[in-house]
Amino acid sequence: MRPLVLARVTGWVSLVPLVYFAAEWVVSASWRGLYGYRDDLVGPLGIAFCGPVGNWPCSELYRVMNVALVATGVAVAFVAASLGAQRRADRGSVLLLLVSGVALAASGIITQNVSYSWNTTATAVFMSLGSVSALLIAVTSTAAMSGERRGVAVLAGLIGLCGYLVYVGGQDVFGPGGAQRLCVYGTLVAVITVGTAAFVHAPARDSGSRELVGHTR
Repeated sequence: MRPLVLARVTGWVSLVPLVYFAAEWVVSASWRGLYGYRDDLVGPLGIAFCGPVGNWPCSELYRVMNVALVATGVAVAFVAASLGAQRRADRGSVLLLLVSGVALAASGIITQNVSYSWNTTATAVFMSLGSVSALLIAVTSTAAMSGERRGVAVLAGLIGLCGYLVYVGGQDVFGPGGAQRLCVYGTLVAVITVGTAAFVHAPARDSGSRELVGHTR
């Protein structure tokens, strides 16, 4: 695949995580009980029954959340692999982000009903590796980005990492659900910001090449 085409495909794929935000809102709003972004984690959105003994009805749309997790994880992994193929980020950061994407997709397949421990492990892998790698890529990526775009990516990466640290530290500033979401949202926004940079810069290079061809005829 040509670099320009790959960059544009990456830009479109990097928009897939927007599905995550929509799915989370829809599924949480359809809960039969009270669901709070501050106190409740993401995991219960992917199961039909929850509660202390697993007999509380949650949302009938729980499958939507699982599909969104898988799609978002695959998209994150693709963006990471693409940045590596284009040599827009160092291999270490690319590998960390790729693994985190696979872990996020796994959390949508191995739900808490299948295995609570493996689901939480997969989520933890995404939060830890994803937040760190997203920040590193935002800072060090050689992809053509405006100062404003890079600033947004770096800020989102910092928010993601801070959210993870607050979550792991058990701080009650944002609540467990709020801290987890700071991490997830920050990481995904950083991925979207870096991935969609091709929409702004790739067409400019393409038009320039067409103009050059026109002068040579």
